[in-house]
Amino acid sequence: MSTLKWNTGPSVQRQWLLFLLFSILLIAFPSTSASELVIKDGGATVISFSDKELSELPQTTISTELPWLEGQNAFTGVTFEALFVASNTPLPNVITLIAYNDYKVSIKLQDIHGYQPIIANRKNGKRMSVRDKGPFWVIFPLSEHPEIDNIDYHSMMIWQLKEIRY
Repeated sequence: MSTLKWNTGPSVQRQWLLFLLFSILLIAFPSTSASELVIKDGGATVISFSDKELSELPQTTISTELPWLEGQNAFTGVTFEALFVASNTPLPNVITLIAYNDYKVSIKLQDIHGYQPIIANRKNGKRMSVRDKGPFWVIFPLSEHPEIDNIDYHSMMIWQLKEIRY
């Protein structure tokens, strides 16, 4: 009678380990693309925008200095007004922004109207990677409005933005 023998050498163990790691990564990171911005009303998704779709909306460029970067940089993206118009949704009095690391911050409508921040997806003409604070980064025109160059407004300049809730 022959005995079935399982190969349990280092190669098989390494394959199982890679399979387990890959499975954990699939579970840990949701299926939403890293370059999609989701807008939610409460917990329900209203619409999501890919980087390409955001780039097709009316674009605004803000050239400004930021505390996290050297010198002046040009950021291009969409205003909150244009984003909500494209969503067929009125701009609410307060929106909550959520980053990939679950950092949350709220912005009031008066700050959006008063300073016209953008959701940037380009820095100096180049798409921003997650490593470069992208794919989406809320930018206020600090150089144009020095009165908002403070910790309160810095905290609203959320990077690695994934979701907007109202």
